[in-house]
Amino acid sequence: MAMRAVGIYREPEFSPGKVEADAAIIDAVLAELRQEGLQTEAMAASRFVTEGLATPALALAMCQGERALSRLAAAEKAGAVVLNSALAIRNCYRDLLGAGLTHAGVPTPEGAVVRTAEPLDLKPLRALDLSAPMYVKRGDLHALGPHDVRRVEGLEQLEATLLRFARRNVPLVYVQQEAVGEVVKFYGVGGSEYFAAIPEAEGFVTDASKRALSRSAAAAAAALGLEVWGGDAVMHGDRYSIIDFNDWPSFSRVRAEAARAIARRALRLMRRHEIGADANA
Repeated sequence: MAMRAVGIYREPEFSPGKVEADAAIIDAVLAELRQEGLQTEAMAASRFVTEGLATPALALAMCQGERALSRLAAAEKAGAVVLNSALAIRNCYRDLLGAGLTHAGVPTPEGAVVRTAEPLDLKPLRALDLSAPMYVKRGDLHALGPHDVRRVEGLEQLEATLLRFARRNVPLVYVQQEAVGEVVKFYGVGGSEYFAAIPEAEGFVTDASKRALSRSAAAAAAALGLEVWGGDAVMHGDRYSIIDFNDWPSFSRVRAEAARAIARRALRLMRRHEIGADANA
């Protein structure tokens, strides 16, 4: 019987304006796996949570909600190969991400998690220059709407923005010092299967800068536990800072080649998992 691979779509509420693009990369990877003889199925995160589905050999997970992550962790414990794991996905919530990037030792702007409840406590921001521009980002998931990332200048704007988040019932934010330069989108797959760096505007990334960013991004992905990942960096000359990192982006601009790389990585991990299971039998 063919091994079964399940693709779990990201919840629509966590995929604003990108539902189709996010689904497309899952579908593309499943198509690659079907060519390799796997039985495949795609499903909504809600179905993955509520139905008593048999544990698949492979789970390709874009889900981000707590219930789906709990179910995903159970599937991994039951023996499924999971890309990305529940723990890795949770590590990309902003309340953990900044510390994860710092732990990985990659270039990243100073930042800190701050509670928005009054009275405001700015002590966590001691390492930042509060007179210089900063970005305030919601402290759990990535931006779900236009007000979830706000640029501020100076303490007065910072305090007003924190209070606005509080009124929206966002209890935690991540305050990050602004990095100046050209924004570069990057995409990667574990095991050095794939890496791409694409300037957001018209620009050029040198081979040396791309290699350096690739090494830093891979180190960050390893620290976070990610197999499929992407993010944003700011380039300024030969220097760069990683300003954001996320689990399983849509890969819209590089979908076909990324899908092939993800499928290759999944098959290698499945073979490794099978060899390990045989050795322990």
